[in-house]
Amino acid sequence: MTSLLSACSPQANNSSVITTNADGIIGGTEVQATDKIQNSIVAVYDAFEGEICTGSLLPNNIVLTAAHCIGYFTEDMYVFFGTEITALSERRQVDKVEVSPYWENRQGEDFDTGDIAMIHFTGTVPAGYKPVTFLPNKRSLKTGMEITVAGYGISDGVTGDGVGRLRSTKVTISNLNYSTSEFLIDQTKGTGACHGDSGGPAYVEIKGELYLMGVTSRGVKDDNNDCSQFSAFTSTLYYKTWINRMATKLSKSLVNPDQALQK
Repeated sequence: MTSLLSACSPQANNSSVITTNADGIIGGTEVQATDKIQNSIVAVYDAFEGEICTGSLLPNNIVLTAAHCIGYFTEDMYVFFGTEITALSERRQVDKVEVSPYWENRQGEDFDTGDIAMIHFTGTVPAGYKPVTFLPNKRSLKTGMEITVAGYGISDGVTGDGVGRLRSTKVTISNLNYSTSEFLIDQTKGTGACHGDSGGPAYVEIKGELYLMGVTSRGVKDDNNDCSQFSAFTSTLYYKTWINRMATKLSKSLVNPDQALQK
């Protein structure tokens, strides 16, 4: 049984995000503004639904996130910056969205759901932020290895507390080849991703540097919906070609006809 990991906590009205005193990512540690891990992680907020997700910053005002984080109305979606998301946090409005072509038909399946999307926001990137670095290949990966996950989700899968603060934690890959386009992480030791962490990054550390290898998707075998079992992640390596193609498309102007017609 699977459960999507979008925010399950109610979020204020269409113009603000609830501030909480608790922290996100179950069993994790609070990310500080000075921590290197935070400079490519953002929050993705759907003001219409009042739900929060997580995303990774790419070049040219693009964010990589989960397909199920995309709201009904692009104009009601925002990218938030900072380790704590409040009504006063710096934000940018989303103006363009691209969702995996598999999501529409595969979202109800147990495997290979295509739960990945990209959004483009207006304005400038705040100082201190930089694009994430992608893992170039699978040679360094194996089942059983430790990786890092991060997000703005809840810190308690039972009470639903803690949404809106960035946290990170280390987890173990339970099955690197869970499906053709996904891998599975083990959360049975009390730490991992939960509601609101959807779309957030999974990193592998190589020689002290973090490389993006996956996007948080959904809970697996989580009958109680408390994020205590396993989580599936969409592989960025599998979607590498699609990501590059959509990044080029989203980088083109909506208003400049000369740029829009460029190949």
